Amino acid sequence: MPAAPAGPLDRQTEQEVMRYLAERLATPVGLDVWTRPESALVLTDRDPCTHCAQTLATMRQLVRLHQALSVTAYDLERHASRAAAAGVEMAPTTIVRSRGHAVHVVGLCAGVLFPALLDLIGFLSQGATPLTDASREALGALQAPLRLELQVAPYDGYSAHLMRLTGALAAESRLVRLRITEVGEFPLLAARRGVTEVPLLTIEGRRFAGAWEEPALIEQIGRIVAGNEAPVIRDHVYTMPFFTEEEAQRLAAEQATATGATPAAPHSGLYVPGRDGPR
Repeated sequence: MPAAPAGPLDRQTEQEVMRYLAERLATPVGLDVWTRPESALVLTDRDPCTHCAQTLATMRQLVRLHQALSVTAYDLERHASRAAAAGVEMAPTTIVRSRGHAVHVVGLCAGVLFPALLDLIGFLSQGATPLTDASREALGALQAPLRLELQVAPYDGYSAHLMRLTGALAAESRLVRLRITEVGEFPLLAARRGVTEVPLLTIEGRRFAGAWEEPALIEQIGRIVAGNEAPVIRDHVYTMPFFTEEEAQRLAAEQATATGATPAAPHSGLYVPGRDGPR
């Protein structure tokens, strides 16, 4: 799959995304993009907003591709009280809103995460997802908010799969409070959280590594809601090693040197649906 430039989408990709959105958007979707100006000082207590400008530029371009999309830009420092009320702590953060549902997406969704982001937007707009009736019934039985936090990486297909699955849960139930973080661009956060593999899903404070299939995830959620501490036994727990963005770029450059290929530009992957993703 060809990659779009490190900023806004190129003309060919733009046309393909436009067609994709035209097929999937039904009701308005708001994109609240929170960024933070870079400090001249080197801060050791937080990660810099490496992709703030790129994230905002990408979302603004998406808005031009479909009339149902709108974007509002916020400064995390200038609008600190509003950020606190919205639960925004890191930049860049994009809150995807539609039909009273909202998902927080922290970081730049590049690589295989970009088409997953488009699917998430479509799920929220349509209010329709590929979930089974049994899963919808289980979500309909929720009596209190369910907090999910997903940590993903742009090189990992399992991350994209779980981003779609948890996004579908949030689109089906307003009680599902989902935060998705592209953790590779936040090395300080990754170190504090002890992230060594992706995807990493936290359900009401319970941490689970690896991908999930829908029935097993719904069962695990049901157990946690019921106060059952027993983990669901999965036949396979598929994960990928975690690399920071800098480490991933270095490994890609080393691999390109070894094979004689041209190394990809940093975070070059804004991949579109319908094509093969990076291997």
